[in-house]
Amino acid sequence: MKAEYKEWHKIANEERESPDISEHNYVLQIGHGASYYYDPQTFYVDSLENDPTGKAILDQAMSDALNEFMNTGADAFGIMREKGLLRESRYKNKKDFQSRTITVWDSSGGDRYQYEIDMTDLNWEIGDSISTVLDYECNLATADYHGRKWIAWFVPDVAVQDGPWQLCGLPGLIMKAETEDGEYGFEITGFQQCKESFKPILINPDKLFKTNRKAYLKMKDHGRRNRSAQISAMTGGKVNVNADYKGSDDFLETDYHE
Repeated sequence: MKAEYKEWHKIANEERESPDISEHNYVLQIGHGASYYYDPQTFYVDSLENDPTGKAILDQAMSDALNEFMNTGADAFGIMREKGLLRESRYKNKKDFQSRTITVWDSSGGDRYQYEIDMTDLNWEIGDSISTVLDYECNLATADYHGRKWIAWFVPDVAVQDGPWQLCGLPGLIMKAETEDGEYGFEITGFQQCKESFKPILINPDKLFKTNRKAYLKMKDHGRRNRSAQISAMTGGKVNVNADYKGSDDFLETDYHE
């Protein structure tokens, strides 16, 4: 089975009454005893980078975008996004239901990281409420997971114990889930039965750092709050920007503060 999800994240903005909303699209491929969750746009760009012809196209487009930035101050990332050549989310995971582990791949500061999570960290309580998602009658379930309370809707008629991101373990496909504070959420946009192999990971193992979940999140948080110094160091002081993160929103998992 293949399911498609939209992830949304409400980002507080002091200059506006309503928060900014960031959205990403993800694909969940479900096989026998395992599943793979990834951002299809990032997979497309990674595929180009791993092909000589595609890499040449990607490198030229990035060079043109940077030249435009240097000459006119145009948004280089915006130019790449308009061309469909910008990675969105590097987060991906593979769930192994036999070993009850989730292997996560993500990035920070341009480096790639891998760590594992035990599925037993997630324990659901099934409620009595009913809701309709994509014309399917869904049951309510709640769970406290890695610092946030999750409210999820699953469909027993689709008998797979899986869902978006790291959410799984219910007696039916998770169709919709959001945090109690409304900061993050996932909603299915479609699913189908198919015969399709899992997409390759496309990460060079020689450039992959293995770590643990909380250590990675602490490092990622430090990186986003000190991005200006990192960019200056990477460019030998030639590029100075005010890029430090000053927002009040947090990651999907917040227990790394403990």
